[in-house]
This record gives sequence, structure tokens and C-alpha cells, in this order.
Amino acid sequence: MTHSISSYNRWSSCILLAVLYLASSPHATTEAARLGSHELVIEQNKEEEHNPYAQNRDPSFATISTDVPTISIGLDVYGKSVDLPLVGAGTWQYNDTIAYESVCKAIQAGYTFVDTAWGYKNQKGVGKALQDCWFGSGKSREDLFLMTKIPGGLNTSEVWATHQQNLKDLQLDYVDHLMTHFPADWKETVASPEARQEEWMALEFIYRTGQARSIGVSHYCTQHFEDILKVATVMPSINQVEYHVGSQDIDNVMKYCADHKITFMSFSPLCGPCEYEPQDSLIHGDLVSKIASHYQRSTSPNLRLESSETDAITGSQVALRYIVQQGIPVIPKSNTLSHMLSNRNIFDFELTPEDMDALAGASKPAGEGGDCDVP
Repeated sequence: MTHSISSYNRWSSCILLAVLYLASSPHATTEAARLGSHELVIEQNKEEEHNPYAQNRDPSFATISTDVPTISIGLDVYGKSVDLPLVGAGTWQYNDTIAYESVCKAIQAGYTFVDTAWGYKNQKGVGKALQDCWFGSGKSREDLFLMTKIPGGLNTSEVWATHQQNLKDLQLDYVDHLMTHFPADWKETVASPEARQEEWMALEFIYRTGQARSIGVSHYCTQHFEDILKVATVMPSINQVEYHVGSQDIDNVMKYCADHKITFMSFSPLCGPCEYEPQDSLIHGDLVSKIASHYQRSTSPNLRLESSETDAITGSQVALRYIVQQGIPVIPKSNTLSHMLSNRNIFDFELTPEDMDALAGASKPAGEGGDCDVP
């Protein structure tokens, strides 16, 4: 018995998505339906013409413009390379208010990549921050990378409706990356190869409309990939998985991603939600602090946190550098401007092979398994 959804069901899903797309877009019947128009539509708030964040902005920090390296994760529907910065700003566990503050600070700190999700329930705050602090400062949409997620376990119409809500809350016409957040719904009541296949085909339709420049997954193990690749005509471009010093390749999926040219991406790179002993911390713990003491940087003056900052590398910078030195993108989370600057200031030193091996061999703080148990 095949796990693939039938051709009939695939065509039914495509027809349903086309109807939903035409019904939701007043311009869909003109200029070849204007599929995936990248013209930014911004709903201006006429009652508030000032930027509230600007009033509280830290004047001691100039906006940083030094580029973070990017990697290509594939091509969008127009054939243009989708370039992902190796460091982005995470927003997990932030409400709308904190997400607004954090994203505005991240923009001030020079971040061009923001990660959010429908399930975080903070996309209105993220969207307002983009309007006030990104577009409000004259930055272009093309220079922003916005990543978001839809829940796992959705059917075709739910995928479409959820992403339309994403775009409304974010006040954007398209996102740069859209992923399914989990190989099932969080309670695993909708967990099957057929469900994953239906959701993936709906993501492919969104990709073809241009409302997502790339599509991918999170928390996926090898068997989950095998399910969707039976029906996929667009390869997943990212798998976002817990990965940090100590976790190792907890789901044994890194080689699979490399073999299939799927970008392996780290969430919780500093193990923020982990439980661990103080000596195993990825910020001030013994291993990362010892390795940090081996290095001293020649920091570009505009990346120094303040004039009195030393040239010392920190433990958290070692932990982040270990990941990006493997070409793996990270999304550390912070609402403190100095920490944000520190987290992205990891490209002017390189860890030795010996130090990379020592970090790779660490088993603490441990990662949290279980994703591969999802049926």
C-alpha cells in the first residue's frame, strides 16, 4: 500500500487552492493573476504617524550596517536566488509587545533576518515593528528576510487560510520562507504520511503564487522527509531543528539533509529553554569559556558594543561560531541590544579544528529528542 496521496486527491487539492486564491485576491484575474506579485502592500495606520520605538531608541548605538554572510537556499518561483543570512533574530516566547521591541532593536543592531511563526502569536507585533523600524527607516523589502511557520497537521484549505492570516498580521505581500512547524499537529492527533503530503502540496501551491519565496519544514526526521518526497515537485529548502553545542545530531538527520541539499538550520543555538548545570551553560559555562580564552579579535570599530569593550571573545560567541562555521544558520533570541550585537559579531574569528572537535564532542547541555517518534 503506497503512502502517497492519490492523483485525484492531489488534483482536488490544487483546484481548491486555486479557488481560494482567486476568491481572496481582488487582482487575481489581471496580468496572469499577478501570481506572487512582490509589490509591497502596507496598511498605514493613519492615527499614528510617529514611530513609538524611535522615542525610546538607545542613542548610544548607531545602526549597524556590516553585512552578515548569506547562503543560497534555492530559487524562488521567478528564478531568483533566495539568500538566507547566517544569523537571524528569534522571537519564540515573545508576545506582541516584546516581539515589537525585540525586532526594532534587532533592526537597529543590523539584523536583516527575522524568524517568527503563526504559533508564536506575535506576528502582529513583528509586523508593526517591520512597518515602524524597517520600512519606517527607508529600508527596502528586498533587503529583508522574513521567515514564518504554519502549524503541522493542516489540510489544504487550512494551510491557505493560515498563511493569509500570516500575511495580514505581518503586513506583507509575501514571506521569504514558509515552513510547516512540525510533522503533525502538536498533540499528534493528525499525524500520518498522507497528512504531511497534503500539507506539503498546499505549501507548494503557495510557493508558486509567490506568497512564499521558499518553503521548508521544522522538526522533520528522515521518515517524514521520505513521506513528502514521494509527492514533492519542489524540494524543501530548510529543516529547522534543535542544534547546539551538546545536542549533537540528536535526530540523525544532518547527513540526510546534506545528501538532499536541504539546508539544516539551528533553533535554540544557545539552548535557551534547556535545563543544565551552570558549568554546562553555552554562555558562561566551562567549555565555551575555556575555548573563548584562546581568541582575541580585531573588531571593526562600528561593531564594538561600547568604547570600553575589550577584544575578548565570549562563551556565547564561541557557541554560535561553532554552528555557523559549519554553514548552519542560527536564530538566537534576545531583547537586549548589546546581546544582539554580540550574537551577530561572530565573523571576525575562526575556531581551530581542535576547538571545533572539542565542541562537537560535548554531550551537555543535551538536546531534547522525540521528533522521530511522530508517526
